[in-house]
Amino acid sequence: MRRFGYLGLCLVAAVCAAKGERYTATWDSLVNYEAPEWYEDAKLGFWPIWGVFSVPAFKGDHAAEWYGRWMYCKEGQSSRNNQGLATHFYHKQTYGDPGTFGYKDLIPKWKAERFDPDSWADLCVEGGAKFFCTLAVFHDSFCLWDSDLTEWNSVDMGPQRDIVKELGDAMRKRGLKYGVSNHSAWNYGFFQWNHINGYDARDPANQDLYGNPIIPEEARTAIIKEGEDRVEWLKRSRWNLKPSERDLDRWLERTKEVTDKYHPDLHYFDWGMNPDTFTSRRMEFAAHYYNKAMEWGGSFEDPGVVLNYKNWKTFKPGTGVRDFERGGMRELADMVWQTDDSIYDGNNWGYAEGVPIKPTDMIVDQLMDVISKRGVLMLAIAPKADGTFPEDQKQFIRELGAWLKVCGEAVYCTRPYEIYGEVSDTWYDKDDHGHLKFEGQPDDIRFTRSKDNTVLYATFLAWPGEQAVIKTFAGADLKGVKSISLLGRKGKLDWDITEQGLHIMLPEKAPEYGMAYPVRIEFEDQIISSIKK
Repeated sequence: MRRFGYLGLCLVAAVCAAKGERYTATWDSLVNYEAPEWYEDAKLGFWPIWGVFSVPAFKGDHAAEWYGRWMYCKEGQSSRNNQGLATHFYHKQTYGDPGTFGYKDLIPKWKAERFDPDSWADLCVEGGAKFFCTLAVFHDSFCLWDSDLTEWNSVDMGPQRDIVKELGDAMRKRGLKYGVSNHSAWNYGFFQWNHINGYDARDPANQDLYGNPIIPEEARTAIIKEGEDRVEWLKRSRWNLKPSERDLDRWLERTKEVTDKYHPDLHYFDWGMNPDTFTSRRMEFAAHYYNKAMEWGGSFEDPGVVLNYKNWKTFKPGTGVRDFERGGMRELADMVWQTDDSIYDGNNWGYAEGVPIKPTDMIVDQLMDVISKRGVLMLAIAPKADGTFPEDQKQFIRELGAWLKVCGEAVYCTRPYEIYGEVSDTWYDKDDHGHLKFEGQPDDIRFTRSKDNTVLYATFLAWPGEQAVIKTFAGADLKGVKSISLLGRKGKLDWDITEQGLHIMLPEKAPEYGMAYPVRIEFEDQIISSIKK
């Protein structure tokens, strides 16, 4: 049976090749990509931020997952009021000087002794996720799979387990699509202060972990001088290390390896591959990935996989799926896109003790906003070093899943309406970190619809009271409405249409689920247009 399956895949590949329907590393070829329907149906995925950095689990003044960068910095070498120094001092106090106890020495301490892939998968299913993306390699270049290309991997060191494979097997067994995230392109810059300050990155034995960047002479004295503008310094210093050819080749080889070994349905890339020096290799990998996906059962123009990129200059429109970190589209898009965000506020993504997580209704409001504009939400969660999730995160995931169990009809397998919704005056308010607060008001409504275009869902992001008004349909002819109901409550709702909008009589009390309230409007035929002729 396995031999037949392999021969079948080879036959598919041969037929495609014979027809000339193979992707090449050119934009003209890659633009023949189309995002898969499963992805646009899924709407929600979970993404654990987990790795060597989970051992210290120290956020300091920035982010726990950036521990390996900031532990090596000195006074004046980190932006935003020396945000990295707290991590540097914590490391010295806890583990010793970075010159004697480097990032590499944290690896044996990461044992993942309570890691249970099946329990992770069960939790994700309970939370309503339809896909799962594992962090396969972070900026630190420590691979969480059984790599043949480097000894710095989770099978030969640390947990001594093939985390990518184990999670993939568990998720796919439960019907979830499975992806990997790849942050290793910026490895050459992540350990910037390790290289500049002459710590353990100078040892050739460690270069396969810390990278082999080209260090300009001015970078060796990269200190913020008194009175110097930090923002301008950051713009210069962030990219003052350049990737060597070895760094570029290593990124491509390992990226191909994790793809070829584990057949991910989604490959997410962080912004590290944005520089022009990566362009030819970005294109080469995209062609490689799409062609491999055709061998796995996809087809030309519909390979069935997702490639996420972060910057509009990185990939040509239509050659992959654009991702927005803690952001998103403000208008309805003509192609599916993705928001990646964290269960934490601020800059932090990895687990750190005592750091509060976001309220569940905030994520629900964000989810509805994202999908109303044809987006998908990939939500980062943060396990502890031992492989368990904190209780507050498990409760969050279960609350989200409970809401989706009742209201998922307005989420899964839907498509955007011709307008994405009605927006309150405060929706675009931002917090102290410059991120949207996602605090829906009673006049915040987001629209989704069934794929057959017969049911419209108008989701109120806060309870509007006993009478809800949808101004979008002011004065419209709604004779074709078959019924209006509230998800989670039995029975039809009374309604009326006036010059002010569609008035819907709601129950005296809000449903018990208490987050974002989808009103289901079913039509006899097709949903009417709200656009005034």
